[in-house]
Amino acid sequence: MGRGNDAIPTWSGFNYQGKMMLLYVLELINQIAKDKNKDFLSEMEQTYQNYLLKRFRPAMETLLEQKENKKMRQLFLQKKMSQGLLEELLLMASKAHNTEAFLWLLEQKQALYGFEKGDMEL
Repeated sequence: MGRGNDAIPTWSGFNYQGKMMLLYVLELINQIAKDKNKDFLSEMEQTYQNYLLKRFRPAMETLLEQKENKKMRQLFLQKKMSQGLLEELLLMASKAHNTEAFLWLLEQKQALYGFEKGDMEL
């Protein structure tokens, strides 16, 4: 008997193509899941940063009022500080009459952002 009418090579080809297509589709699904996961993680990270920011100011204000300057410095160094937030902290230290913290925050402002050049005449 000859193998001329045998379908084994044809079915093997279909099986191989099916497995390759399945692999391709699974890779696409995996990539889509990774992309969505990145978007989800960045959204969660932003939400968490907003949450921390809401808790950061009251914590810093309390530490400045209580003159817990060592703890204030530790908390300050845990967060990337915007210039606007640093200005708020300077105002809080001034209102709390916390000279040590005020001077330290001024040093941080100078190191991070510098001071605007302006006329210093009286």
